[in-house]
Amino acid sequence: MAKNVRIGILGGGGILGAHAPGFMKLRDRCAVVAVAEPNAARHARVRELLGDDVRLYGDYREVLALDDVDAVDILLPHSLHMPAAIAAAEAGKPVLTEKVMARNVYECDRMIEACERAGVSLTVCHDRRYHGHWMALKEVVDSGCLGEVFYWKLDHNQDVLLPEGHWIRSHDALGGGAIMSCLTHQIDALRWYGGEVASVTAMTKVLPERMEGETLGVIAARMASGALAQLSINWFTRPRSPEHALWYEMVQACGTRGEAYTMSGRGTFLRLHDDSDADSVARWGREALKGFVPVPSGRWGGHERCIAEWVKSLRGEEAQITTGGRAVRGTVEVAEAAYLSEHGGRTVTLPITPVPRGEAR
Repeated sequence: MAKNVRIGILGGGGILGAHAPGFMKLRDRCAVVAVAEPNAARHARVRELLGDDVRLYGDYREVLALDDVDAVDILLPHSLHMPAAIAAAEAGKPVLTEKVMARNVYECDRMIEACERAGVSLTVCHDRRYHGHWMALKEVVDSGCLGEVFYWKLDHNQDVLLPEGHWIRSHDALGGGAIMSCLTHQIDALRWYGGEVASVTAMTKVLPERMEGETLGVIAARMASGALAQLSINWFTRPRSPEHALWYEMVQACGTRGEAYTMSGRGTFLRLHDDSDADSVARWGREALKGFVPVPSGRWGGHERCIAEWVKSLRGEEAQITTGGRAVRGTVEVAEAAYLSEHGGRTVTLPITPVPRGEAR
């Protein structure tokens, strides 16, 4: 591709605020030339984030038809991820899409097939895999210093109350509720850290005054490794209050020789349970045998790092892309299996059979 990759963004909603800074930091390597956003009330904010030269269109298909757009970043409601990605592939444009990849695994498969058929890349912005603190925990787990990891705990706490008519309140547009929308951060991290999920048992609670899908969700999972995992999401708490607040997100890994965690606002920490692994003691110091010690991590955000790696890949440079379509398809599959578990009142074993949304199993 050209030295300065030309980007089209499909959607100008709230998440644009997370993606735009990443592109603006790479102005020597890429340029956002067009944005599709049908709501004219958002246009001023789009220009504020991306500059006055960006061209605005009312329909994402108009952006896909532009010859001077080399690749697209999809920031549309989940229900539009599949049709937009397929249309982008047919237009020959590589795709970056905001998580979650799609509303179910059937739609994920259609996106993968379309991009592979067209010979274009499909990347999903599961930003936690690119965040410095989460990457530090990955390094700890992969080093083997925890021994056999037999327990995972992953939490997501947030206060989500959106106005009537917002697409996130719609079960169909979202593909469910809080589990599909944001617990997929934790599901994807679990798969990245600990391997594939073998079975799930889930419970959810709908608060209809807030949204059609669930506001609360809990998943108990058994990993293919034999480890147990507990994942939870609460969209009716205020974790970012000024003092003594609950964490926003937390991941804990507990193993036979040590444990580690990463927590929003604090960083990543490690404790060794014994000195049986001399290399680990040498690396982390004997203080790690007495209590948790901080793990050095990169000072970068996940969206920023994901976008930087994606732009590298578009330019033909070596890139560390860990969230290709096939790599994260299983994240949606676990979330969909959780819904099957809740609806059927049973434990669901993976893999599940992909079916179109609304079709009976």
